[in-house]
Amino acid sequence: MAIRAYYRRDLALAQLETALQLYFENGDRGSIITLSGAADEVFGKYLEQAGRESSIKSLVVAVTEIRARMFGEPLEQEEVKAIADRANSARNSLKHIGETDIVKFDLETEARDMLYRAIDNYWSLAQTLTPAMERFQREMQSA
Repeated sequence: MAIRAYYRRDLALAQLETALQLYFENGDRGSIITLSGAADEVFGKYLEQAGRESSIKSLVVAVTEIRARMFGEPLEQEEVKAIADRANSARNSLKHIGETDIVKFDLETEARDMLYRAIDNYWSLAQTLTPAMERFQREMQSA
């Protein structure tokens, strides 16, 4: 078998498209989280390399600013980290062994949230959506 070169961005897009296909076919939600989570991370890194904000960074900034406005005090560094950790907890629990073999979360919600983040990052990079991404956005708006 010959070794070939691949663009990470192309592979991440394929992972996201596969995750969307699984979502529409009512497929395995754990696989959707893993595939779209990988795409989210790759697209997010490209955004950060370009000096732009990824979807997870945007979430953390929003929560931090809301907290400061409401309570007049900034979050501690460990609290900021906890926001990102919570947002990534389902994805990370599926790819890392923890203290127990049991993981607890709402598969449907976590799959949907990870798809949103990956699509947001892709949009920020490409300024376009694939037909599957558009379908997902439409279906989520009408739900």
